[in-house]
Amino acid sequence: MIPLAQSFSFSTPHGRTLVCYSDTVRLPQLPEKGRVDALYVCDEHTLPLLRQAEYFSAQVPLVVLPAGDEAKNLDTLALIAEKAAEYGLDRHACFIAFGGGVVCDITALAASLYMRGVQCILVPTTVLAMADASIGGKTAVNLSGYKNLIGTFYAASSIILCFPVLSSLPEAEYRSGLAEILKTAALYDTELYQMFLTRHDEIIRRDSTCLSLMIRRAAEAKALVVERDFTEQGERAFLNFGHTFGHALESLSHFSIPHGDAVAWGISRALAVGLRMQLTDKDYATSLIKILNCYNWCTNPVYFNRQLNGSSFADEIIARMKKDKKNRDGMIRLVLQEDILKTQVREVDTSIIREVLI
Repeated sequence: MIPLAQSFSFSTPHGRTLVCYSDTVRLPQLPEKGRVDALYVCDEHTLPLLRQAEYFSAQVPLVVLPAGDEAKNLDTLALIAEKAAEYGLDRHACFIAFGGGVVCDITALAASLYMRGVQCILVPTTVLAMADASIGGKTAVNLSGYKNLIGTFYAASSIILCFPVLSSLPEAEYRSGLAEILKTAALYDTELYQMFLTRHDEIIRRDSTCLSLMIRRAAEAKALVVERDFTEQGERAFLNFGHTFGHALESLSHFSIPHGDAVAWGISRALAVGLRMQLTDKDYATSLIKILNCYNWCTNPVYFNRQLNGSSFADEIIARMKKDKKNRDGMIRLVLQEDILKTQVREVDTSIIREVLI
């Protein structure tokens, strides 16, 4: 793919991933003549936009997934592979994802497995996917109610960030992405962190200049981490800040709570754990909680009061946290912060976790 005027790249064990910024909604340009070895994957919500995108080709076979996290399963994964096989796509094919985090995740996983690996290009259409999910090669589907249980590390060859698609993004999706940007800011970028404090009104009204800058900073910060630690043997685990609590909440809610909302709540709980362990600076925790509240993310210990088959909210969350992939030897491992930019992974006893969930 020809790089656009504004782009950057980062390296992975699979080669270099090119990230392009675009002020139009576009797809990678494919050959106009001859056999087209490609497959589009989108969902019901992004299908109309895909068909209107620059360089869309009606010759390319298309898989349309149901919208939402429930589509992130093994049946959908098989559907993509079966469609590719039906059209005779070979190992030189390219799978092109056009959608949010679910579409990007499952398309990249299918690309990593089809004929032991074909090229993958991602065109993310949500803030979350642009700033976080599409950057770095994590692919996965959910299984038996557990988040991202089956997956691979497989880097896309190219990622195209088309900022105009964000103007029509539903509010819940927009907020979900903001939470991931805030997480990256707390981990790696003080200027980005300050934007949440000083440019609240611009962020809320989706000022295009402000939003594109935030996404670029978050994407480039994550890319540097991925370049240093692609398979999450060390530093990349920091990007799970808020996610152990968050994934447990998503699972408990049967994925009815948006990912970013769950992560924002998870960040508040991780800060509470850090304070109880006398690890997290009180002023920093107060500052970050203030931001979470300012953007109307839940910071209460108990996210909801529902009937949970006789179990407490804390019991249900902890049971799911015990299934987290980052755990070792039966101990729950959490990403905690001492201060902004100062992060570590610690084993935490369930008694402390319970204290921040009641």
